[in-house]
Amino acid sequence: MSKKAHSVKVPTQYRATAKILKTALQQKKSIKALISEEKHARVGSLQAVLKRYSDNRVAVEKAIEESGLLKDNPGLEPCLAKVLVTELIFGRKQLNGESRPVQTVRSYQEKLQAAVGESEFQGKARIPRYVRINTNLFSLAEALEYLAGEEWRRKELPADASYDDFLAAVKALEEDEFMRDIHVEGVLVFHSKQGSYWTRHELVRSKKFILQNKATCLAAELLAPPVGATVLDMCAAPGMKTMHLCNVMQNKGVIYAVEQSAERYSALCDITEQAGCEIVSPIMGDVLRFLPERFPGVEYILVDPSCTGSGMQSRITVADEPKDDRRLYQLAGLQIKILSHAMSAFPNVKRIAYCTCSLYKEENEQVVERCLQFNPSFKLLSCKKALRNKWNNVGDKAFAKIGKNCLYSLPDSDLTDGIFLALFEKRPEGDGS
Repeated sequence: MSKKAHSVKVPTQYRATAKILKTALQQKKSIKALISEEKHARVGSLQAVLKRYSDNRVAVEKAIEESGLLKDNPGLEPCLAKVLVTELIFGRKQLNGESRPVQTVRSYQEKLQAAVGESEFQGKARIPRYVRINTNLFSLAEALEYLAGEEWRRKELPADASYDDFLAAVKALEEDEFMRDIHVEGVLVFHSKQGSYWTRHELVRSKKFILQNKATCLAAELLAPPVGATVLDMCAAPGMKTMHLCNVMQNKGVIYAVEQSAERYSALCDITEQAGCEIVSPIMGDVLRFLPERFPGVEYILVDPSCTGSGMQSRITVADEPKDDRRLYQLAGLQIKILSHAMSAFPNVKRIAYCTCSLYKEENEQVVERCLQFNPSFKLLSCKKALRNKWNNVGDKAFAKIGKNCLYSLPDSDLTDGIFLALFEKRPEGDGS
């Protein structure tokens, strides 16, 4: 004799996910922290469903409202409803079990799908899967030969293609196609649906391929330290940009990679060793507390400090996040301190790249403005010119002589994470312009 629906328990994964969502919404707690505390459910599954909800939050709530799901079923817990609708419409397209909540949401599938529409509206830009070739271990030629052998179709653009041509081609990628990036040597672009395929791939596990968003590759690309240079990466963990710098320098020269957190320092050591970065020297500590003599001969510096991360598309957010002015003020103070230190403490420095994964001016143009006021021996270079003018988004032109030289990479228009970049060059002696 089968159990009645009300006596059948909701599967643990759904209950655990709904509990995390409810706590995050009510107590304004971090999803990442709540997932790490969960002991009774599969963490990967929790994260996947919550990420899908985060990406499609507006559509999920619209579907629930327009279908009348909660209005018709007041006993259905709202956060559980959001989880079940996310899984049914944007996830596996089916629900496990025969509990009453599951049966109820399942019975509304047609209404929910109609409310969302055939387009399966996404709350965030659909970002392609970017794969960067780690040239310490695998050449571009080897990578292209491998992909051809696996029957991936390479989509090529004419040599005179514009940036807009490139973006249109990326949007039109078929699931079995890939392209080479127009800006960064060794970055390959795949359809967004290939994300999980590459996550599990042997070439990624062996560090021959690095899963790195194209926007964060622009830092090493613009800093462009030559082969044999001496580089300081002031806030290095987890090490993605450090590895890329190593590739740009063809694994010749010196990279001092500094990280303050013991846990992140350990991860930095592991990843750079696995990636064959022979020139990287990981150093644990606060970069502001080291004497400049600890990093002799530094010519190129990457400053990628802690920031709000407001541009990161991989972040799981379950509600509109208000701007935290107090935290912004504290972060900007630290960012100014680190960037100013890079400008003032190293006599041989030629070029500095400043990078944040933030879209807030307080961490970007305002930091650049203050540091140039404190350090007039530096000038800004045009990031757009450094990319052969094949770029669209620059900084806020209200910041005279600053905004037009900085660069923003924006999710909706550049199909990347949101980042900000500024490139500084030491003025020649006697150049006061």
